Amino acid sequence: MQDSEVLRSLARQLENPAFPLIRLQAVRALRAKLDEIEVESMLGARELGASVIQIADQLGVTRQAVYLKLKRLDEMRARETSPPEA
Repeated sequence: MQDSEVLRSLARQLENPAFPLIRLQAVRALRAKLDEIEVESMLGARELGASVIQIADQLGVTRQAVYLKLKRLDEMRARETSPPEA
């Protein structure tokens, strides 16, 4: 399922207040999906030459927050690509 389809499906689940537990589950899934999209967008913006300040402005956060997130992403990727220790 594509991102847009997933987001629409989750949005539909949020529309019905008669099922609050389903809505909460959708909120959790939506947060996770938005986090994925944010990471992809940040990395894509950096690849296209966007500055950390430009990214921070668009997200409404400080540049320090963007630097921290990018640092964590680099650390995660380094762990994923490093060979396991014997």
